[in-house]
Amino acid sequence: MKQFGRFVLTLGAALLLLTGCRYSGMGTDPARIVAKTAEKIADFTLPPGYEPEFGLHALGYTVVAYHDDEAGHLYLVQSESEADGTALQEALDEMVPGYQDEERELEVVEKWSFTLRGQEVLVTISEGMGGEDEMMRQATAVFQGKAGPTLLILRELSHHWDEAAVQAFLNSIR
Repeated sequence: MKQFGRFVLTLGAALLLLTGCRYSGMGTDPARIVAKTAEKIADFTLPPGYEPEFGLHALGYTVVAYHDDEAGHLYLVQSESEADGTALQEALDEMVPGYQDEERELEVVEKWSFTLRGQEVLVTISEGMGGEDEMMRQATAVFQGKAGPTLLILRELSHHWDEAAVQAFLNSIR
């Protein structure tokens, strides 16, 4: 699973470099690019305080990223390949409470079922030290987006984590 996080960040960086954060016909306005790109994945209402970071579509992937002022990050990564969804789900299924990703120092603390876009999915909640030596909490799930399997990663400082806001965000995904 440690390769998984690296894969997401590497993919995002590579696609960003390849596309120059541009989306055909939208110029270079990041908020507009992210909004138009997100429309290809799912409709949703952002958690309070989140702002667009980048959005891109290339090489069979659609990626959007958001951040807040409290070191929170939200990523949605959609693949056009159903096989990617199967692989992602299998990787998440292997993680049970107590599973620890030594590279990122995250430990799975709970898993719960949730309905996203009419599909029952497992949401995995992990906690551990972040890059700034602060406790982080992370929710991950794989669901069927508008055009393919989609990985959702929502990561925030533990003291900023609001379970009700996370559930409201998940409920907003349609």
